[in-house]
Amino acid sequence: MTDNLTTDLRFSIIPAWLLASSVSDKAVRLYGVLAGYADSETGQAYPGRTLLSKRLDCSTKTVDRAVAELTELGAIRKQQRVKDGFYQSSLYTVVRIDPASQVSQPRVTGDPTPRHPRPDPVSPVSQRTRTTELEPNNVEPINLKPQALSHSSDAFDSFWTIYPNGSDKPRARREFEKAIKRIDAGTILAGAARYRDDPNRSPEFTKHPSTWLHNDSWDNPALPAPAVKARKLTNAEEGALLAQKWAQEERLALGEGDAVVAGQLEADSTQWMG
Repeated sequence: MTDNLTTDLRFSIIPAWLLASSVSDKAVRLYGVLAGYADSETGQAYPGRTLLSKRLDCSTKTVDRAVAELTELGAIRKQQRVKDGFYQSSLYTVVRIDPASQVSQPRVTGDPTPRHPRPDPVSPVSQRTRTTELEPNNVEPINLKPQALSHSSDAFDSFWTIYPNGSDKPRARREFEKAIKRIDAGTILAGAARYRDDPNRSPEFTKHPSTWLHNDSWDNPALPAPAVKARKLTNAEEGALLAQKWAQEERLALGEGDAVVAGQLEADSTQWMG
């Protein structure tokens, strides 16, 4: 009998502090998936959003929300990878230690006797394994500064899904990259959603996305209600109205008409016929 055990069992460790947090179940599951891809020493991995959505059996928007939850908690760190001017899948770093304390949480027990009678209860590590499933060969090391969500292609993808006019995506992407240098992505996305849902927005007069971004339109107030234009009278209606007006004027001339009615007819003819 040998001391080596070979198994195909693969698992991820979920820290107790993450399970005790207020993040959603989907965020906890995402942490487990990322931990399964992460390098055992650096904790880093870069699976794409589409792959993560398949692993979680959800949409990429749900993945984005789960990533935002974990990032805000400090359970993961996210960096945007850029190569030759093009965005690539994000680099995720899985945080294993509670970010609130930055120290491992020891087990508290009232029994002063050690649980393990052996002086070294932990078996020595003879080998370290590194997950290479998603790491292609001959890739230069990545040296990027941490960037917020507003500097990622994920933020633009969310904007493009929200904005009600899908014209000229490349130009819109360039304007978006300029815009996130002036304002955070959350403000842009919220403004785009308000513009999309504005009941007074007319589809035929919806701004091109690049124009909307260039003009900082996320700060614009709600659109005003369209003015109601008076309907133009037909020839028959104009003739009938003039006939009533002239008849009432003749009665007034004979001392038989009603001044109030005559005044109303005069006002109506002015409004409808100009």
